[in-house]
Amino acid sequence: MTRVDAGRTVVAYDPDTRRLDIRSGTGTDGAEPLCAGHVDVRVADADTASDPDLAVDVSIAPAGSGAVDVTVTVTNRSATPVRIAGIDVIDGATPFGPADRAFLHGYQSWTPTATLRLDGSFPPEEPGNRPQMVDLAAPADARTSHAVTALTGDPGRLTLGFLDHDAFLSRFDLRTDADTGRTALTAVCPFDSIALEPGESREAATLRVDAGRPVPAALAALASAVGDRMDARIPESVPSGWCSWYHYFTDVTAADVRTTIDDLAEWDVDLDVLQIDDGYETAFGDWRTLAAGFESMTGLRDDIVDAGYTPGLWVAPFYVQADSQLAAAHPEWLVTENGDPVDAGARHGPMYGLDTTHPGVTEWLRDTFGTIVDEWGVEYLKLDFLYAAALPGDRHDDVTRGEAYRRGLSTVRDAVGDTFVVGCGAPGFASVGLVDAMRVGPDTAPYWRREGDAASQPAHENAVRNVLNRQFCHRRLWVNDPDCQLVRTTTALTDAERESFAALVALSGGSNLLSDAVSEIDRDGRRLFERTLPPVDGGRVEGLPERELPDRIACDRPADGGAAVAAFNWTDDARTFRVDPANYVDNFGDSPASAPYAWDALGPDDPAHERLSRGPIERTVAPHGCLLVHCAPALPDQRPTVVGTTHLANAASQLAAARWDDGTLTVKLDADAPMELVVTTPGAWRATDPAGSGPVTDESNGGDGAVTVVATPGSNEFRFE
Repeated sequence: MTRVDAGRTVVAYDPDTRRLDIRSGTGTDGAEPLCAGHVDVRVADADTASDPDLAVDVSIAPAGSGAVDVTVTVTNRSATPVRIAGIDVIDGATPFGPADRAFLHGYQSWTPTATLRLDGSFPPEEPGNRPQMVDLAAPADARTSHAVTALTGDPGRLTLGFLDHDAFLSRFDLRTDADTGRTALTAVCPFDSIALEPGESREAATLRVDAGRPVPAALAALASAVGDRMDARIPESVPSGWCSWYHYFTDVTAADVRTTIDDLAEWDVDLDVLQIDDGYETAFGDWRTLAAGFESMTGLRDDIVDAGYTPGLWVAPFYVQADSQLAAAHPEWLVTENGDPVDAGARHGPMYGLDTTHPGVTEWLRDTFGTIVDEWGVEYLKLDFLYAAALPGDRHDDVTRGEAYRRGLSTVRDAVGDTFVVGCGAPGFASVGLVDAMRVGPDTAPYWRREGDAASQPAHENAVRNVLNRQFCHRRLWVNDPDCQLVRTTTALTDAERESFAALVALSGGSNLLSDAVSEIDRDGRRLFERTLPPVDGGRVEGLPERELPDRIACDRPADGGAAVAAFNWTDDARTFRVDPANYVDNFGDSPASAPYAWDALGPDDPAHERLSRGPIERTVAPHGCLLVHCAPALPDQRPTVVGTTHLANAASQLAAARWDDGTLTVKLDADAPMELVVTTPGAWRATDPAGSGPVTDESNGGDGAVTVVATPGSNEFRFE
């Protein structure tokens, strides 16, 4: 018996019975059982005359911070090859029952991710959507969580996650029995029936077990560990920009892009990227054959660059249209089953997946992206429908689906060099180290929800669910892409829904792209989008794993102890919400005069001082809207301080420094454009003309007031007396 006691996590393994036991607590008698089962190797050749001789070695080791790592190795001691279906690192039972909860992480970008009761489930996928949204290798009778899961409830808490994703599309299969009140759990490392040669050993992905930390902390630590092991690409800054998809869809033309360039110049909004989405190509697979309306990608690229933008392009490199020239010319390049192409889900008629292990496909990918990057000059790539490279089926080489997927994506990465790459429709953890950003949710849409749709389908609500529940990945595995904002007036979205999504994008710190016809954005829409720029580093989500849709996100401002807090009303009815700044910023005393400040950042269009509070702010919030509060501590010397900004995230990463010296507030702004700041004027303090930086509007009315000042990039001095 091998046993590791890492504090709150205790793991024991008996090699004679292959029994693995996971407990929470310290001491043999005091530890509470959380999961117990066996380590199994599943053989694909079930009809062999005799059982193969397989040796199984299990190592368990402390992983730091109270977690334990479990690694299983299988060795073929037979005289012939053995095809391995997979290794169940643990196949057992837990005391968690129907009323307890499970964090279910989706298979790919669009697959729903959230915490549900164990007797609940997401709505079923339509048969035609299953190849896109579901891991077809997973059992149909189980709820499946990919790469990571967590169980919480009366028995305690248990977070499990695989650390290595360069070869296996790992998952957790959960089955809850209403009669026994227990949940079966299998941690699966699929080998996809690859052959293990005589004498060959193969190691499963390491499973991390954490029974001590709260689920949000355990998920964050797991993501950090995965990012370290897989050399995650974390860009210093995230992109902002414009995307053609949600207005023009497949009808986009070069003329539309040029019109957008002109309209953005009139608006004068500070964006990085101009990305052309689906519609420029003749068919999926024929990426270098241009559709009507696109005469020269090089000429269009030059116009984009001349306007000051980074040229971006959408490509679905592994997804092939059945009537494309590629499919007709090279049917041998497709993933097949019994000689027929595997169904990859409908898009423009039947669609197939590329066999990324085929040498011809490797060469084709290199040539295709050589054209796109080297000839067309594209510097930003959105790679979509990537799951198609991981479909179950027959391939040229005998590798796992995870290895096939990584091989294809690695080929693209090698071809494009340091070009910024966004993954989409992608098995997320298997993409770490190869993408700079990752779409973490389904497509957004010009409506909140559409009745009858699955949770993977385009909808604002569906995008929100995944963005909140996958925030733990941001800046650990990649930078998150929450999908585009839609702020034009011609959608079915309400003002409250546009504001809540803007706040979510701003405070979460992911990519920030707009996807409207600029001419259809009114003054309020432009102002709302401008208030989300530039992107901040990111915030923390509250309410996970208690709710399917966590209802708060907070973003700290390290320079001076300020914060931004968004409290979301995801219900279909107006409700009253309350944010207490004392829960988010320092409180330097117990007297009313020391209560921290709160400023209603999306409240009525009133003067700044009328939206200021000492203590909590409470307001009725419309359905799907939010109460956004900017917070700041009331400093012991009761002098002016920055409480809020026009930036929805309270300039969390842009306000680089704030210093007070004898009546002068010096603020350093790390941004490319001016920004309005709301500065408190407690007691008798009043603003005077500042030295060198734009006007001060004194809106105080006695007592605790506030002034609005304009800070420019660099150092600003504001004087008070």
